Amino acid sequence: MVCRNQWPCETCLSTESQEKRSLSQTGGSVVEKTITFSPFTRVEGDLKIELQVGNGRVSKALTCGTLYRGFEDILRGRSPLDAIVITCRICGQCGASHSAAASAALGKVFGTVPPPNGVLCANIIQAVEMVLNHLTHFYLSFAVDIAGPPYDVSLTNRFASIKGISFRSTISARSRLLALLGIFAGKWPNTLAIQPGGVTKPISAAELAKADSILAEFIRFLEEQVFGCNLADWLSLKSLSDVEAWLSDNKHANSDIGVFIHTSLKHGFLNLGRGPGRFLSGGELSSHNGGAPFFNSGYYDGSLHLLNETQITEHITYSWYESDSNEIPSLQKSRVYVKPSKEVAYSWCKAPRYAGKSAEVGPIARMVINGDHLALDLVKIAGSNVFSRVLTRLHEMVKLTVQIREWLYSIEPDKPFYVREEVSDGSAFAFVPAPRGMLGHWVDIENGRINHYEIITPTCWNFSPRDSSGQPGPAEEALVGTEVDEGTHYKSIAHIVRSFDPCLFCSVHLLDHTIKLL
Repeated sequence: MVCRNQWPCETCLSTESQEKRSLSQTGGSVVEKTITFSPFTRVEGDLKIELQVGNGRVSKALTCGTLYRGFEDILRGRSPLDAIVITCRICGQCGASHSAAASAALGKVFGTVPPPNGVLCANIIQAVEMVLNHLTHFYLSFAVDIAGPPYDVSLTNRFASIKGISFRSTISARSRLLALLGIFAGKWPNTLAIQPGGVTKPISAAELAKADSILAEFIRFLEEQVFGCNLADWLSLKSLSDVEAWLSDNKHANSDIGVFIHTSLKHGFLNLGRGPGRFLSGGELSSHNGGAPFFNSGYYDGSLHLLNETQITEHITYSWYESDSNEIPSLQKSRVYVKPSKEVAYSWCKAPRYAGKSAEVGPIARMVINGDHLALDLVKIAGSNVFSRVLTRLHEMVKLTVQIREWLYSIEPDKPFYVREEVSDGSAFAFVPAPRGMLGHWVDIENGRINHYEIITPTCWNFSPRDSSGQPGPAEEALVGTEVDEGTHYKSIAHIVRSFDPCLFCSVHLLDHTIKLL
């Protein structure tokens, strides 16, 4: 049975169950069953979650990307600059991130240095896209799951899809903020404004004034509805105890985030969906004046380490691919072929690993690696979990919103925004901070044409299948141990999966039965 209704469906709950009996260690009989959610709705793309459940808890989880992505094959043999045109169409939510990653990788090959205005405008485009995504994720993907039983009825009035008061006002605020991308990117999605040499759309003084007005209106929305306080007051919070003290103010407690925090602490979200405790960030949103980037790069496993790109490999043991090796360096030039008949495989996603380990990416990873006090305290208390993932995403949204205004004020309209690049051969990679985490593009150019292209998206990291040693991906690990309660429509599963904000469009695309790209 495969349900196509909005999940969770009142009729069949999008589940397919198979029961089997096995003897427990005590000699008794326990019932184990497999529960399949397919498709998992309100995520980007086609996602299948398969759970083995015994004694009311998840004993094993498989995250399955069910469609094939062939953008790397499309790019082979094309002009290098085509990478910007094509990769920005991988996803409608984070196309500017792909444009920025492709442009940065090509810029390294060409040796192109964009002018300060170009850096500032590219940063603003990427940051606005991230803010839009974080806002969309909370209100349109995550919060609607707490708008109903077993949660307080007031949450339904606030967060219910379409009818909720906060839901409706957020749609309006999001629409108005989109006008910023019209000013800086020309259009969105699929903007081509970001190029190796900067941005192709110059900004006038009048446009800067308009952009500042739009941003000021959005900040008022955040302060009045989302947080119930000045953004500076929110950013002064350094720990979970600070957050709990902040909740003692009625205005804070009655804000959307205040209600989310109270609900999370009451219903145990702090202990739900714990990840591997390893975090990865590629950093960037570069400085326009030679200073430090907005995001640091690094790897965190309890201690912070410098990022070493050569430690990234992709495993394909449980993916529908075949190659000479099951562990492939991030920029390998040998072909990886599709093999949909591979019996042990269960996903079109590969399994990226850092130093042989799974790693979680996303706003929580960026905040931890940036040394943010609130994020570090949350991770110290209970690791990555549903509460800490969602809260740090909103926390990052505030930080980015404040930084966008600083970048706006640094633009000098009478100075260049773009320098022309000269195409040349070579290899390079670039990491950019996409909404869902670290996005990497690798490119190899020979004789003026793309010889090889590789993309590792955030969801490939977080929703990867098992690797060659059988190690599960971060989301698979987070699901194991979760109590499964059919009476609440498996909402704990929904909270865990959606806390990662998965985007399978970025991770997979489509084939027909002849294994040709559609």
